Amino acid sequence: MKKKSLLTFGSVLAFVLFVSPGIADTGSDSTPEFFFTRLIYGNGAGPARTPKLDIRCEDLAAGEGGTRYGGGWATDFPASDCKFMWGVERLTGIRVFDKGPHVVSALDPELSKYPYLYIVEPSRMYLTDEEAKSIREYLLRGGFLHVDDFWGLRQRAIVEEELAKIFPDRPPVKLDLRHEVFKTFFEINQVMQIPNVNNGCNGGRTWEVADETDPMIFGISDDDGRLMVLITYNSDLGDAWEWMLYANRYMCVGMPALIVLVAIMIEKFLAAHVPASKPPSSAERQQ
Repeated sequence: MKKKSLLTFGSVLAFVLFVSPGIADTGSDSTPEFFFTRLIYGNGAGPARTPKLDIRCEDLAAGEGGTRYGGGWATDFPASDCKFMWGVERLTGIRVFDKGPHVVSALDPELSKYPYLYIVEPSRMYLTDEEAKSIREYLLRGGFLHVDDFWGLRQRAIVEEELAKIFPDRPPVKLDLRHEVFKTFFEINQVMQIPNVNNGCNGGRTWEVADETDPMIFGISDDDGRLMVLITYNSDLGDAWEWMLYANRYMCVGMPALIVLVAIMIEKFLAAHVPASKPPSSAERQQ
């Protein structure tokens, strides 16, 4: 029996669960089953590179939020990542890589090891042709991308232009509540708008740009109809994780809904993921 949820899919986040020995050195005897992986992007000055970071989630101050590394790809970082992982572990019992936030660039040779990627504030992103090709191959081989936190028609147009570099023949499609993504594990019957922390705490408006205010969920699917890209437009899920105690109305929508995409990503990964060195055969593409 599926559980009912009052959450909106504006809070239904994407994550992927998989078990892959040797995926990273966690310093623990147990191999993690889930990685929250943040994709680093550039702003037009060439391809992004994976930085070396020395951050441990256990060192975060109680209730810490805010951005340590500026905006763009690092918005809500690292508190959002760490708290997201803690929430997954607490709600599901899944072994999570929670030693520190996990980041990767599109050209990182390790990219294919991590089937779930998260991009925040994508209107600041500029992909090179090489990066777009790498992400396209990653997604067609079973990876999953969640794009979050952009507002209004201008930012929407920028994001659509960048996504068109990845899939020029697959424009984002608005998902209505009949889509299976809203019926997996939880029954999602509303798309709630998740505001930034200031508006959420102070009772302000939940939207940010007046020319288009409704929250919407878009997706890009493969030839078999499986979601490769989930796009949460006019919502800020990252703030819901980063400040998970800030407003119970929004947090209670966000955290349980994560499990929905855990289930979806398990199915997608098991059905579609193959090693990067082995492109899908025609027979595999028919399955």
